Amino acid sequence: MDNNEKETTKKAVRRFSLRWQLALGMASGFFVIFIVFALLLSGLIKHHYGVLPNEVIFWLWVIIAFGGLAIFIFALILTKVILRPVRLIETTIEAFEDDPMTEVRASEVGANDEFSDLTRILNRTIDRLQALISAQQQFVSDVSHELRTPVTIVKGHMELLNRWGKDDPEVLEDSIKSSLAEVQRMETLINEMLNLTRAEQIPVDNVKEITDVGGTMNRVYDNFKMIHPDFSFTLDDDLSTKARVKIRQDHMEQILIILADNAVKYSLDRHEIHFALSQTANRVEIGVQDFGEGLTPEDAKRVFDRFYRVDKARSRAKGGTGLGLSIAQRLVEAYGGTIALESAEGSGSIFTVYLPLYVEEKNESN
Repeated sequence: MDNNEKETTKKAVRRFSLRWQLALGMASGFFVIFIVFALLLSGLIKHHYGVLPNEVIFWLWVIIAFGGLAIFIFALILTKVILRPVRLIETTIEAFEDDPMTEVRASEVGANDEFSDLTRILNRTIDRLQALISAQQQFVSDVSHELRTPVTIVKGHMELLNRWGKDDPEVLEDSIKSSLAEVQRMETLINEMLNLTRAEQIPVDNVKEITDVGGTMNRVYDNFKMIHPDFSFTLDDDLSTKARVKIRQDHMEQILIILADNAVKYSLDRHEIHFALSQTANRVEIGVQDFGEGLTPEDAKRVFDRFYRVDKARSRAKGGTGLGLSIAQRLVEAYGGTIALESAEGSGSIFTVYLPLYVEEKNESN
């Protein structure tokens, strides 16, 4: 037993629990109230009828004693029932303290009262903390895995220069150029990993921004036409009304840019990208289609996985990190939507994003 356990045991032994405090308080209150009542009653009887018989006084004290004991026992039972949620909450917190990834949760007991609210808040907080811990662990694992190769390359070039390459202008230039390229790739990789981690931790309940999907799509469409003049971009806008979605505008733009950039990167001879917008009664549908190399069924199943590249050598040459589609998927799902892929090898791919339409609540319009 370590010092912390010994200290906890000592505190438990000498602790005057809330249950006993409430029971003694209720019993003491009964004693005080009943004694005051007995004194007032005996005074009135003496005033009207003279001296009280000893037998009456005896029974008054017996009633006070047994009444206090009964109240004390009743209070112990009552407080045990009332404070049961507190014990469950304490057990849950202790389990989380021992193992931050514990699956133990406080169960709601009894009526929908303040303890139930506290239990729900505690469980949500633990879920949130565990998600943050998982994201941190995943981030550290991904960083160590993905940065190992570029760090090794840079280290190799530095050792080469340190041994004899610094005296050879051609080797010096080549090593510096290669090292800078790897550093740039590491910077891009770290930024995208941070974006992915943020995408997984979006507090959607706190997002108040409403975004017009049509306006955002048109802006991205115009920008890509400008920066890729060698491509042909088309936009089919079938929206009958404004499609408003509860999503931050920068996140909506990020999703569209990732999908459009992915379409451009993997287009082959046919430089054509097709955007589409439509809506149903309760959701908006966004499509991005390319006519590039397409995907095999095996690749299509894994294309949203972290760091997955269909052709690693080619993706690296195009500047890909294998994180873009993962970020897009996490963002879409964080806002209650889904993203689907249709692809055929040699015929291109269609990514379709489904997001729930925002419906203004009555109390918001008042």
